[in-house]
Amino acid sequence: MKKIPAIIIDDEKFCIETLQWEIEQNCPEVEVVATCQSGEEGIAAIERHQPSVVFLDIEMPYMNAFEMLQELGSIDFDIIFTTAYDQFAIKAIKVSALDYLLKPIGKEELVAAVAKLKSKKEKGVSGKSLRLLMEQLLVNQHEVRKIALPTLEGLELVRLDQIVFVEADSNYTHFHLLSGKKIIISRTLKQVEEMLADQPAEGGFFRVHQTYLVNLHHVERYHKGSGGSLDMVNNAVVPVAKSRKELLMHHLQII
Repeated sequence: MKKIPAIIIDDEKFCIETLQWEIEQNCPEVEVVATCQSGEEGIAAIERHQPSVVFLDIEMPYMNAFEMLQELGSIDFDIIFTTAYDQFAIKAIKVSALDYLLKPIGKEELVAAVAKLKSKKEKGVSGKSLRLLMEQLLVNQHEVRKIALPTLEGLELVRLDQIVFVEADSNYTHFHLLSGKKIIISRTLKQVEEMLADQPAEGGFFRVHQTYLVNLHHVERYHKGSGGSLDMVNNAVVPVAKSRKELLMHHLQII
């Protein structure tokens, strides 16, 4: 039987390896022909391998799933989105009648998604469904994406998903971004926390310490301890206050 060629696109290597293992163990009719850790790599792999299905992570640095799709000239493959937290994107995907898997991806959900893929009479994502998805996202992108940071030069607009963590420095606050850039503003961390609290829930910001506010979507690992510490995606290590540990554990389990 001819296998279904698939590509996995996810910026987290662990997620790629986990999903690939689940596919190999539970979906023998699917063959992973390439794995990619960025939208740019994904575009090149799609053009080279011409897959039947792409397992596509929604939130990736520099180019997310939807920006990647906009860069493609045409889409003649099925898409199964994967996400850990983006509730708005999930709603948009449902409205558009496209498929998604919620991380951590379990065997039953994966098998069901592949069965649904196989049962489709027409291969490929319909242009109508994809256009509807893009319209849903564009209508709301200004609500959820950016924050204006007052710097000495003026206002700097920063995407919420690019903020890894925020660090207090007396009456100043340092914003550490995915790109490695650091922006300093003349605001206390309490004021910044209030600014971010006004943003939609997808922001995922949480005060873990007197000095630190982190984007939970960019936490890679929690280390046990009195309060413990967090490994962030940019290799920074952020301490966790003992008094914040229990609430942090709750938030980490629902993002």
